[in-house]
Amino acid sequence: MKAIASHEGGLTWQQAVKKVIRNVMVEYYRAVPSLRSPFYMLKLIETYRRMLHPHLFESPIHYYTVLAKITDHLLQFFTSGAEAQRSPLLLFAQATYRHGKGRGKTNVDIDFVYEEDGTYTMRKLLLEDAPSFVYHYAQIAPAACKQTFGFYPKKIEFCSLLTGERMVETTDTFQLILVT
Repeated sequence: MKAIASHEGGLTWQQAVKKVIRNVMVEYYRAVPSLRSPFYMLKLIETYRRMLHPHLFESPIHYYTVLAKITDHLLQFFTSGAEAQRSPLLLFAQATYRHGKGRGKTNVDIDFVYEEDGTYTMRKLLLEDAPSFVYHYAQIAPAACKQTFGFYPKKIEFCSLLTGERMVETTDTFQLILVT
């Protein structure tokens, strides 16, 4: 699906959806774990979906299809009993990877980081399943996390909000980017 820019500042439907997801998830995790439920998630989605303007999408069918899919998959990924009890260590943070002396830097968006028994897991929400993005992200995000936050995640979970697929990459399978 192509990105369509609006006449209001060049916002694409993907950017608008990401903004809604961010607002929903921040509110969801502000609630105490005992309040986190599918009903609460639905209530938050209904509240924030008003930020999504149908004219950003290819058609009304595309708008409602995307809305239905992200609703279904947010419920699937975040509202099970065990998931609702988890709270992220980092929530929508940005890490910076510095490419050696004077060679520049790359900012990396970190959606979620969970810590359990001294092991860190990153979770990245996807709106498009681009293998090249997954590969690049899995290469650079752990190093950026180490440089910015001082820990190296053991695995990265990629969760597609449009297909419902979950892919887990262990950072052992990727070559560690040398940090200088």
